[in-house]
Amino acid sequence: MNQKRTRVPLPHPPPYRQSRLSYWLTVLAGVLIAIAVCLSIYMLIESWISGSITTNNRGPRSTYTLALQPRRYWFEFVWQSFWTSFMLAIGVFGLWVYRKGRGREQRPKGKRSR
Repeated sequence: MNQKRTRVPLPHPPPYRQSRLSYWLTVLAGVLIAIAVCLSIYMLIESWISGSITTNNRGPRSTYTLALQPRRYWFEFVWQSFWTSFMLAIGVFGLWVYRKGRGREQRPKGKRSR
């Protein structure tokens, strides 16, 4: 006798379905990270073109110009570039983790025809 006809199918838990809330929170976090990275890149390009950069600390902000304070200007430029790259890496890593966690979609198998 054919084993497929006599075997009792085992009960399996339903596949994981992501809730709408967690999906939209993930999208919101991704969009916020993308906006932060884009604005930071814009600030770096603008400061490179203008030749003056402003610190991003919470206390009194300082502005350094390339003509008067080249060392401080380049230090601040490299420092802000580092944090921009770090935010970009976090965004890419988060996208990678999200894609790996989703797994492949299970498509129902069609019945074979003889």
